[in-house]
Amino acid sequence: MTIDLDDVDLGFVLNIRMLRKVLAGLGSKGRAWWLASDPADAIERQYVTIGYGDPRCEDRLNTLYYRFPVLNEERPLGGTDRIVVLLDGSVISAEQPGLYFEDGRVLEDVVEDIQSFLIPIQAALARRFVR
Repeated sequence: MTIDLDDVDLGFVLNIRMLRKVLAGLGSKGRAWWLASDPADAIERQYVTIGYGDPRCEDRLNTLYYRFPVLNEERPLGGTDRIVVLLDGSVISAEQPGLYFEDGRVLEDVVEDIQSFLIPIQAALARRFVR
């Protein structure tokens, strides 16, 4: 995965240890955020996946998964907790679009997906930096 950093206006760069702490502190309306991929494979895949919704549910009406790029080219000496991830809306990709049931039809809403998923993560990170 090649990352074009020219597209990044304001992103967060953090290691997986900090990412786990931030995600563990989030929760809204019965929904949660979690690290949904194995960090041991992150360097080879060049991304980590974050889930949003119900970790026990694989129904696309209730759960979203987004891939975030890993910036490390080699495994860090400190282990997988030291893998560095870039969190920015311009460089993430959905594993599958979310689906919504509206007026008897199943629809996608990419903008709503990104807003409900990413904005709370960014707000939690911003609060950590303001302290």
